[in-house]
Amino acid sequence: MVIVVIYIDVLIFTNIIINYCILATTRKFLHIRISELRVILGAVTGGVCALSVFLNIESDLLSLLVKITVTIIMCTIAFAHTDIKQYIKCICATFAFSVMFCGVMILLYQIAKPNNMAIVNDTVYFQVEPAVLIIISITVYIVLIVLQRVLNADVTNTIVSVKMLINGNEYSCIGKIDTGSSVVEPFSGAPVIITEKKLLNNLTPEYPRIIPYKGIDSGGIMYAVKADKVTIDKKEIPKDIYIGIYDGEIDKQIKAIINYQITR
Repeated sequence: MVIVVIYIDVLIFTNIIINYCILATTRKFLHIRISELRVILGAVTGGVCALSVFLNIESDLLSLLVKITVTIIMCTIAFAHTDIKQYIKCICATFAFSVMFCGVMILLYQIAKPNNMAIVNDTVYFQVEPAVLIIISITVYIVLIVLQRVLNADVTNTIVSVKMLINGNEYSCIGKIDTGSSVVEPFSGAPVIITEKKLLNNLTPEYPRIIPYKGIDSGGIMYAVKADKVTIDKKEIPKDIYIGIYDGEIDKQIKAIINYQITR
């Protein structure tokens, strides 16, 4: 029988790297714009929580509850600024990716039986020199950044033509599909296109919806009206869409910020 001696510093550092990859994958999968610091803090917290291996939990149910609790804590630190619906999605996605990762590691462990690897209470441990782990972490970070830029380039920087039919009047402009924009109408959950008020001829809705937003200036609230029809690049969008009326200027040429969910 091979005995793996677990060093606390290596255990924590290993799981910080793993948790960072899981949180970064969740961020990428759900197209959430959050600071790198939040992801790192969430990963560090999860790494410290890996010390639960020393609790010697024998109950599968209790082990699952600990795993769920750690996931919720990490997601609260990383994604708590999002709305409640998105926050729940983050918890579910992070937990799913954690289970997938652990499943792959268990399969690897069963097949290869590596001497420098251990899995205790679903926590993965690699007996690797700290210098090697640092090199691995830097490599993983660079790969994630490159993938993020490559995979997001075709969506984040997509410039499109937009036509909006509102109360029988048609408005046209150049818009940008932004993966960082997840603004929705809070009651229906319908996605929102943020448009300059000047473009809509200073339209004031008779029965407006009030929508909170972030990302333009410091954030706040805006009035919105449900569109009769929206066409993007000559393709009609078969969804309920609200038009958020922004008092300021978005850009010299781009006059609409489009929630990425509209074109998915």
